Amino acid sequence: MFEEDIRIMKSREAIVQAMDQLLKQKPFRKITVNDICRTAVVGRTTFYAHFEDKYKLISYILQQEARKLEEILLSSSPEEVILEALLDIRDNKKLYVHLFVKEVPEELKQLLQHTFNIFFTNILQVCKEEGVKMASDNMPSLVAYYSSGVVGMLIWWFETNFEMPAEEVVSCLSNLLGFLWEVR
Repeated sequence: MFEEDIRIMKSREAIVQAMDQLLKQKPFRKITVNDICRTAVVGRTTFYAHFEDKYKLISYILQQEARKLEEILLSSSPEEVILEALLDIRDNKKLYVHLFVKEVPEELKQLLQHTFNIFFTNILQVCKEEGVKMASDNMPSLVAYYSSGVVGMLIWWFETNFEMPAEEVVSCLSNLLGFLWEVR
């Protein structure tokens, strides 16, 4: 059974790595399940045993990234986390441009928005528990506001070819969102 678990984990990781590799070559909408399977060297049955479709795969990848950011957030300042994420985006420009800028399908925009919604729900819940005064008691509206703003700013940054230095983007986001991590 343990060997089977390792095989399952290795095939899932191969599929994730294949998507990462393909996103560096072409836009998300042009990537097919066949492309992923060919690159991962797995059969379609194996792919579908792990993921319903390529949207579920990218959702899984985004959720993993969000978890990593939340873990880093516990050991680093929010500004350091944001800077690390932005530098990763800039350094992996092709991947992110193919994922979020080039002819972005509506489903992918919604998925990105959903990922940020979860992220901000968690952050705002902690703030609320720590007694941070919020602009509103309506959590869903605050989550929508912050996640839409961050997603919009990231897409703008991609579309302007990262003209604004990552440190300046961090400063801007910190000014806009800093109260979320300042204890009052």
